[in-house]
Amino acid sequence: MTNEPPAPEPPDDGPVIGAQQSEPANLASVILIDRREDIAGICGRVDTAPTFAIVLHAPDGNRQLSTELGMRRLQRHVEEAGKVAAIATSNVALASRARQMGIPVARRPEHVRWDSGGHRVLRLFGRTLKTPAVGRYVQLGVLLAVALAFVGLAGTMAPSASVTAFPPTETLSKVITVTASTDFTSIDFANLQVPANTVTATQHFTLVQKTTGTVLVGTAPATVAVTITNPTDAAVTVPAHTTLLGGADFEGFDLDKQVAVPAGKSVSGTATAVTSGTAGNVAAGAIGGWLDPKYRPLTVTNAAAAVGGTSEERPAVAQADVDAIKAQALSLEKSDSIKKTLATARPHDAIFLGTAAASADLGDPVPAVGKPADVVLLDVDVNITALAILEATLDQVARNVLSADQGAGAFIPGSVTAVETGARQVDTTKGIVSTELQVQGEFARNVTTDAVRNAVEGKSVNDAKSTLAKQYGIQDAHVSVSPGWAPWLPRFGFRIEVDLRTRPPADAGAAKGSNPNDTTPTAVPISAATAVP
Repeated sequence: MTNEPPAPEPPDDGPVIGAQQSEPANLASVILIDRREDIAGICGRVDTAPTFAIVLHAPDGNRQLSTELGMRRLQRHVEEAGKVAAIATSNVALASRARQMGIPVARRPEHVRWDSGGHRVLRLFGRTLKTPAVGRYVQLGVLLAVALAFVGLAGTMAPSASVTAFPPTETLSKVITVTASTDFTSIDFANLQVPANTVTATQHFTLVQKTTGTVLVGTAPATVAVTITNPTDAAVTVPAHTTLLGGADFEGFDLDKQVAVPAGKSVSGTATAVTSGTAGNVAAGAIGGWLDPKYRPLTVTNAAAAVGGTSEERPAVAQADVDAIKAQALSLEKSDSIKKTLATARPHDAIFLGTAAASADLGDPVPAVGKPADVVLLDVDVNITALAILEATLDQVARNVLSADQGAGAFIPGSVTAVETGARQVDTTKGIVSTELQVQGEFARNVTTDAVRNAVEGKSVNDAKSTLAKQYGIQDAHVSVSPGWAPWLPRFGFRIEVDLRTRPPADAGAAKGSNPNDTTPTAVPISAATAVP
């Protein structure tokens, strides 16, 4: 017992003849009564009890004791017998009646508090606590607050876990006819009418076009002998690489070496054209100026023509090349192959390619017209738009049409795909598409997230993996617990996050473009131009 029963008061008229030796004061008799036992029988069993304290244990309650009259008769009889009594029961009506009469109540006999008459008793962490003597609803409020605090503490401080499982799956597939429109706001599963949305993807290309123009390109610079005269009264030193100007186009020539010109004297030197090509072969007397103003007091001239400048004809960008590559870029807007890349970019949406439209955004050609080059490059962004059934909607439709008669199990998130078979009708004026789709998805039979969660609750990481392998054939599962020192997964299901996935092929992603989520476009040859992704 929790707390000793109150000791009996000594009788006033001396010892009772024939009375048995009294039991120790800290013991109480437990009388088990059933639901249908009457008050007279209960009172008789109280009389025969060998102890001063009696606990009436009624696990399922008692009809007559649950009434006010029955409880008063029991209470009066116990008092007349010089004993004390308590009730142990899980029955709400009986417990409420006993508390109303001031009789101690507990759910189990060993949890009775003999000082709790009229009070509720609360069991926390192995201890029995008596609640304050306040109103019933206040007591319930206090109990509820304590319970919520405990749940909140457990929810925030208890371990959490994540389970990523790769269960065995089978591919389910079915051909259906759906009608989709942007005007539909919900799914009509009976008629397979579903909402449609406009989706967009952008593909980037660099077009390459062989050039057809030509241009003269300098291959060697001209050289020339010059005479510099200093008409001033002071010597002047002209550094190497000082630029001279000559000819109608002011071709530049750099002095090859430093030249010191005394006052009133002339000095000879050599210069080399800044730019390679035949344009540097200027005539005699064509050189006569300086790029730097501070040397302009000096006079300069060339007695003989400059020689050695050479040029060659090289490929170059012509206007026709620019026009051609731009035309090729615009032709991407009509390419069915380009439009199909929208389905590659959004593999889990059902794309209606009959509604697809593309627009090309052109950059500037590189290099520009007239520049020497073997090819001209053009960056193009192609924006593709179309009507589609979005992944979330398609997933609902697939689950509805594919899971019929399949029994328990779950579709793996992200595994549902849909492809048009070619039988379609498009009403562009009303935005309605009626098309035939082949829908398929990966189905994990007899496996659900709830089932996995229930299977691993309260287990160690190794036991959780072993259980999943034995019960559901999940040979590959990643299980982690936070914090890492926690020995078991939480016993609260809401603290366990379960993610079902399909195992990708071993060689997935080995080749470029094999990843279904890879939106990088493939090179598309177009006439004389080549599209480079």
